[in-house]
Formats: sequence, C-alpha cells, structure tokens
Amino acid sequence: MNLDNDMSVVNSQSKTVVIVGGSIAGLMHAIVLIRLGHNVHVLEANPSSAREGQGAGITALGRMHEYMTTYELSKQPYSVESPHVQIINPRGGVKRILTGELQMTNWNVLYYRLRANFDGLRSHYCPEISERGSPANGKAIFDAGKTVTDITYSDGLVTVHFDDSLGGSGSIHADLVIGADGAHSTVRQILEPSAELKYVGYVVWRGFVPEQDVSPETRKMFGEMITVFTMDQNYMLLYTIPGNDGNLEPGKRLLNWVWYWNCAEGSPDLEDILTDSYGNNHHNTIPIGKMREEVWTKQKDYANKHMTPPFAELVNKTTQPFLATVREGSASQAAFLDGKVLLVGDALTTMRPHIASSTNQAALNALLLEKVMKGDLTMAEWERQSLQYGEITALKSVLIGAWTLSGYTATLLALTKYGRAVISHYISDWWHR
Repeated sequence: MNLDNDMSVVNSQSKTVVIVGGSIAGLMHAIVLIRLGHNVHVLEANPSSAREGQGAGITALGRMHEYMTTYELSKQPYSVESPHVQIINPRGGVKRILTGELQMTNWNVLYYRLRANFDGLRSHYCPEISERGSPANGKAIFDAGKTVTDITYSDGLVTVHFDDSLGGSGSIHADLVIGADGAHSTVRQILEPSAELKYVGYVVWRGFVPEQDVSPETRKMFGEMITVFTMDQNYMLLYTIPGNDGNLEPGKRLLNWVWYWNCAEGSPDLEDILTDSYGNNHHNTIPIGKMREEVWTKQKDYANKHMTPPFAELVNKTTQPFLATVREGSASQAAFLDGKVLLVGDALTTMRPHIASSTNQAALNALLLEKVMKGDLTMAEWERQSLQYGEITALKSVLIGAWTLSGYTATLLALTKYGRAVISHYISDWWHR
C-alpha cells in the first residue's frame, strides 16, 4: 500500500493503540496519543510497574526538551543545565571548552514523570497531575508482565499476542501498534528478523557517585559541566544529573560517568568482564550488583594509574558499577503492515551512545506521529524523516567513536560515510519540499 495515500490511521474516531514497551520511548508515544483522544494499552514485559533505570544519565537534547516542554504537565524542573563541555588533557588541565547548554537528567526522573502524565502513577519523583484526567483524553492502560510473542494482520486489524508473567496468554486487537521495545526489540525481530544488532568492539562501564561523597576539589573541577577525559583508545565523560529521588539541589545530585573501553569480540577479556559474580556469562550487560569484585578492582587499578585524580576518585568511590556492550543496527523501514505497525526509538535504530541521541530520536518519532494523527503529515513522510534521522545520527555517533577510540584511518572512513549521508539527505529534503 502507498503510505502517501493511506489515511486509515487518521480520522476523528478514537482508535485502539497498543504500544509494546513501557519505557521512555513507549510512554512518550502513549502520552501523545491519549491527548489526541485515542485509547492506549501499553504492554510491558517487566512484571513490575515500579522501575529503576540503574541511575543511568540521559541527555535531553532539542527534540526531547521540546517534548517535555509541550507534554509534561507538572512543569517542574527535571534536569541539570550543563553550560559547557570541557575536555581535560592528560595532565589534568583544561584542553578545550565547547560552548552550548545541554539538559542532563536521569532515567528514573523521566520514567516516573512520564508515567504520571500517562496513567497517573504517583511517586516521589512526581506527584499526581490533576490536569492529566481531561475528558478529551483517551483511556490509558499500563499492563506490566506482558511479553509479546507474535503480531498478526488480517482485514486491516492488527492482533498482538502475548504471554502473561502470572500464567497463560492473551491477545489484543488494535488499529495501530507501536514497537517501542528497545534495542533488542521483539517487534522488530518479528517484522524484520534479518535486522540484527552487531557488536562494535567496545563496551561502556557506567556508574554514579553522590555529589556529597566527593572532595571539594573534584566538585569544583567538574562543576555542572560535561567533562571529557581521553586516554589511549578509551575515554570517560562525566556530567551531573538529578539525585535518585529527582533532587536538583546542589550537593544532593549525582555525578554520572560513562567510560568507553575497547574490548575485541570473542576475546578472553570480553568473556571475563561479561561473567557475573554468580559465574553466569552475559551477552549484553552486567547489571548493578552482579559485577565480580576482581573485575571492578582491575578497572580501579587502571583508573589510578592512567586517570587524573578527580576521575580516579569517582571510579574508586563508585559502589554500584554496571556495564553494557555497545551494539548498533537498524530496521530497513519504520512502517509495516500498511502503516498499522510502527517501529520507534531504539527499536527502529539502535545507535552508539556517544552523542546521547537515543531519547531525542524517540521524541522526534512521537512529535512527528502527532502530525500524522492530525492529518498534517503522511505516514510515508513520517517514515522518511524517522529513518533519515536514525541514519544520520547513527553515522555521526560512529564518527565520534572512531575519533576517540580507533585512530585516524577509521575516523577518515567514518567521516566519509557521514558526509555522503548528509549530502544525500540534504538532496532528499530539497526534493520533498
């Protein structure tokens, strides 16, 4: 079917929408749709509605900040403003300062703020939002413990099949289904099984330290700036985020760090760091509380030897480190089954995290979908813009990774690919005006 002419998802009638995945991307789309009067049923595999994102830091770039300004009804601050990016040289001095304000937050704050706006979940991150219950809103259901097993399509209606963590199985008919189930998306695997993620040759160690636990000298050096420290084929960046309870008061926030570390696929080192404290080998992550002490001690020893004192202090004072392999991949299309099933966020394009654009991608997808549902944008144009953003941003992130971790040859190759894509999409934008 020609998506330029398909307006079946656009009319004044309330629609039943199933969103697979109840994390940040899924909730952003869910809020847009209930505000337009559609009934939204979120299917989340995690059996608990109360979620913790391991304190992971998130950068709220332009589209994400636009989304929060438009749709977040509490209007309470949710981020720490970082005025600059500073790059530290090996001797600990400031090598370069890049100007530009960025909003830094964390997964917990966004999740609970979005849940309050979607289905009224109350938490210490966000009180009840009275304006959420507008008569014009559609119904909002957050259904935890539902693992999607299949998607079928017949007579213009999509059916989502799932297993229940409490036992049994079920299905839901929907006018529109949105796959927002992250990098390892079941929806993407069902629709395009060939779109697999590939390991890119390095991992990210992550952690956070309460501001009050570090020395005054370290706090003074970092301030509220994003700070980057480069080493031989690995680097660390740090930024300040709200505290675990969403606290934005100086001294009660978290210093969040991300450490990129080369580790070849299939190497004994990779197998070692992906083996947890119970002896289980993991494919993608070592979550909080499962990292072996000897593995973390080795990293601390490296930090003490190669990092400036402020960065080494953070590593040594981190009590809950966690780790993830870096993988990338993308589906070849964003709209499936006559535009009745969509992929958004990381389920559409999983990119390297160097430029922190994952949530920005999901926000863009949601803001564009609002235009589709209002009849101001075709589904074909939604798909074109969504795929274009994913490709350009992914290639830009590859370029940053090559520059910081892989040397001149890889950087030149990545720059060439990125430049070609930018030119191609500039021509495409001109053609579609």
